[in-house]
Amino acid sequence: MAMVRERHENPEVLGQVARGLGEGQEFAPDVRADDDGLPGRRRRGDTDTPPAPPIDDAGVLDCGTSRRDGFTHVLWIDRGSVPESLAQALGNSALVARAEWEGTELLHLEAPGASHADLLTEARRLARSI
Repeated sequence: MAMVRERHENPEVLGQVARGLGEGQEFAPDVRADDDGLPGRRRRGDTDTPPAPPIDDAGVLDCGTSRRDGFTHVLWIDRGSVPESLAQALGNSALVARAEWEGTELLHLEAPGASHADLLTEARRLARSI
C-alpha cells in the first residue's frame, strides 16, 4: 500500500526535529543507583529490611459474585491449604444456604443478603477452625 503525501506535508520537518534533539542525553531518564525504589518494597539481596509479614487469609483468597445459576457468591480458595470440608462447614453457617465446589479453586455459595466482606470473614474463620 503506497503512502499518499499531502501537499502541505514536509518530510524534512521530522529530520529537523531529530537534528534539534542532538545526542539526546538530556532526554534520557534520570536513574540513580541509590534509588530507594517504591515504599514497602525490598530490592533483591537486601538483607537489612525485614520480610513482609505473611497474609493470614487462611487459604480463602477472595470473594466475588457467582455467575453460576442459583448461587450468589463465589470464594476463590487455595486448595493446598484449605480442606474440602470447608464447603460443608459453610453450608452449616447461618449466612449460607448451600455451597458447591467448581473444580479445585472455586466454591460457589447461595447466601442471599450476605455481603462479600461478611462471607470472606466467615469463610476464613471456619477455614482456620477446621
